[in-house]
Amino acid sequence: MTEKSLLEEAQSLRAELEKARDIDEEKSYLMGDLLSEIIEHVTSDEENDVPAQKYSDDLRAEVAHFEAEHPKIAGMLERMATMLSSLGI
Repeated sequence: MTEKSLLEEAQSLRAELEKARDIDEEKSYLMGDLLSEIIEHVTSDEENDVPAQKYSDDLRAEVAHFEAEHPKIAGMLERMATMLSSLGI
């Protein structure tokens, strides 16, 4: 598991979120913001004040929201959360 594969998964997830037309605009914006935070955290060389566990917890919290209507997105969120945990993020 590498940071590169995590970034690729984030890009795939962002694309899938954009394709899903029935996701409300606010939820889409919040997910995009969370993905941006994760990408910034992964690519930054600076120390970050945000606890690393926060990102995987936030992603896992979103899985329930997407499971019923968007199982593919829910699976991608779970994979990203697992990748973050594997990388210690």
